[in-house]
Amino acid sequence: MIPVIIHDKCQCDPKKCTAKRMLKFGLGKEAKTLSAIPRGSIVLSPFSEIALSPADIVHAKKGLVVMDLTWTNIDDFPKLKGVHERSLPYLLASNPVNWGRPMELNSAEAVMASLIILGEKGQAEEFTGRFNWAPEFIRLNGAMLEDYSNAEDSAGVVRIQNEYLESIRGGK
Repeated sequence: MIPVIIHDKCQCDPKKCTAKRMLKFGLGKEAKTLSAIPRGSIVLSPFSEIALSPADIVHAKKGLVVMDLTWTNIDDFPKLKGVHERSLPYLLASNPVNWGRPMELNSAEAVMASLIILGEKGQAEEFTGRFNWAPEFIRLNGAMLEDYSNAEDSAGVVRIQNEYLESIRGGK
């Protein structure tokens, strides 16, 4: 089991906040301050040039950290030292706010995808009963997530992502 750590910047509607919902249902623990984030853990960052891959499981055992802030405030993403920042590969959002938009996942979608990529499918399945959009997320992204979870490393994930994007573009 991978410890999921949530740093909530309290920028979204509390009724729609997936970070608060993950905390409520025990799907993660809160890091109230940035200094509470474990050294050596994985921090999901849209700015990282390294894609999350199954090879990151060693670091993820120290913690998988999601920073919950709105996409409109993404430039306020904190810089941390002593952690391993990783980005997620191409995926489609299934939440009601961003449905179908590539790469605009909410925090719960990001954690769920990360757990699958890291080989923790059982832990990811705990989300399906807590978020009504979770089965749709798997329907939209299941094949990609399976392929990403079979990659050897970040370069393999990026290669798979690029092959998928090329197939969408029709090989242009």
